[in-house]
Amino acid sequence: MTYDSALNKIAERIADRTAESRQDQLQRRNQVVDIYGMEFTRQGDTNHPAVFYISVSPDLIYYERFEFKIIIQPFAMSIGSGGATGSTAIRVNETDLVVNQNTVSPNPHKHTTQPHNHSLDAGVSLFTSSVSDFEIWIEGINLTPYLKAQYAGSWVDGEGVFPTKGLSNYDLLKAVGFMPTWQQGAILAPGYKKVELKGTGVFNATLVNYLKYSHVNR
Repeated sequence: MTYDSALNKIAERIADRTAESRQDQLQRRNQVVDIYGMEFTRQGDTNHPAVFYISVSPDLIYYERFEFKIIIQPFAMSIGSGGATGSTAIRVNETDLVVNQNTVSPNPHKHTTQPHNHSLDAGVSLFTSSVSDFEIWIEGINLTPYLKAQYAGSWVDGEGVFPTKGLSNYDLLKAVGFMPTWQQGAILAPGYKKVELKGTGVFNATLVNYLKYSHVNR
């Protein structure tokens, strides 16, 4: 190999390494998920909470925003006329019924009714959601006292949008700052997160999710 050839080889290697280094520096390693105002709607009652699931990527690096609103709306049923049925005539055969020491007279006897139909009108009927003792649970942990403290006097107590103060939201990242370490880990861990809205009464609940986090771009 001549002296000039060796210099050319060195120059080529330097050029290749410079290009690789520049590409590595410019390549975007991380990306951001920004979910702003995605709604989930469920219905619940005293014995059955409204249950939602929120997915967070296992490639999570850190949260930038984890907030939500709660909207309580009228409970909807897919029938019209307030759920009323048509009028029905019911006839029962005349029967002399006497109960005395487990004796039925006459025995045997029967009751009959006329064949009839119940008609329902198509449509949507709305029933007031009257919910009290409202609670918010995530991953089996009760966040109610921490979220209540953020907006005093703006807790869920019936139909409406909560919190009621303009564009304000319940901030989960602020709430976990007051919680024990093990609870923080359970709530902020990535994965399929279970959110439960509990209350006394029958209610139609919408959770409006504001979630932003960075993750590794694999």
